[in-house]
Formats: sequence, C-alpha cells, structure tokens
Amino acid sequence: MSLLLPHSPAPSPLSRSVPPRLRATALAALALAVALLAGGLLTGCARQTVGHLARAQLQADTPQAVSMQYLRFTYRVVPLRESVGVRGMAAPMPGALPGWAKWYEQLTVMVYLSDATGRVIDAQEYDYLPRAVGDEGAIPFETRFYLDPDDTGPLYVSFGYRMVATEREPKLDGADDGGRSLIVGEGALDN
Repeated sequence: MSLLLPHSPAPSPLSRSVPPRLRATALAALALAVALLAGGLLTGCARQTVGHLARAQLQADTPQAVSMQYLRFTYRVVPLRESVGVRGMAAPMPGALPGWAKWYEQLTVMVYLSDATGRVIDAQEYDYLPRAVGDEGAIPFETRFYLDPDDTGPLYVSFGYRMVATEREPKLDGADDGGRSLIVGEGALDN
C-alpha cells in the first residue's frame, strides 16, 4: 500500500549539483557561524557597566561614602588575602522618600567591583526581608570580592538597589493592601 502525502517538499536543486562532501563542509561551516554568533551575542549581553553610577576608587581602611538618589552607602574596604572585603551600611537619603513611605516591601542592594572604564568585574546582590523604614537607621551589608591577579589597574566600588517602599505593612499573603507604593532602583546596565 502506498502512502500519498498531500504535499511533499521537492528536493533542493543543490542536492543534485553539489558533491555530498562539499555540502557537509558547508553545513558544518554554517553551524559554526551560527554558534559563534550566538556565543558572541550571549557574551555581549553578559557584560555590564556602572559607568553611569557614582563610584569610588578602592581605598583600604578608609571610611568612604557614595550617595545615590534614594540611598546613601557608607563603607570601608577591608584588604584580605587574594580578595577585598566591602563592609558598610545603606541608609535612606534624607528627604528622598515621600513622608507616607513607611515600609520596605522589597529591598535589594547590589555591590559592584569595576575597572576604571566602569566595566563590572564582579557583583554581589542582597535581598532583605520586608521591614519598617528607619527601624534600623541603616541596613548593614558586607561582601568579599576575589581578585584576579591580571587586574592590575585601579578598581572601583559602586552600588545599586531595587526598592519598593509602601505606605502600609506588606501583607504576608502578598495581597495588595490598597496603599500607595514607590518603586525605584539604580544599578548596572547591560552592554
């Protein structure tokens, strides 16, 4: 019994005129080109920059501060063997949050290590549990960056954050409480 299909694709005209070995080479070259292009796109997307953010050169054991629109980061760089630590506090900038903003529903702090051009070398991110704004005065953070011996130029530290500040205490079930909220953030950009 023969099987009739309503439409069968016609063989490619190249299949008759191109030797099989050359066809296989051309397909392998095409596959390699696609893989390299995809790899290049993924690598390009993975690079981040903090050139647009406030940043400061690493200075060991010196109190430093970086102010952003909604948060101020005070910190100290701690030299360690084969790494560097950054220990500090994040506090709301005076007057930056509206008076009704009483809770952090979400707060994420990012610490970036970058080179002189702003290219991110390493980053750490910290999510905090919901809390009342100002209960602690400032929110502590500390991180460690392992240094690459090839990074001989000056290194910089910068910060980022994502914040949802709300009028009312967040509900445990995640339901909307009907109050006002402010969603803000600053951070690294993908190149």
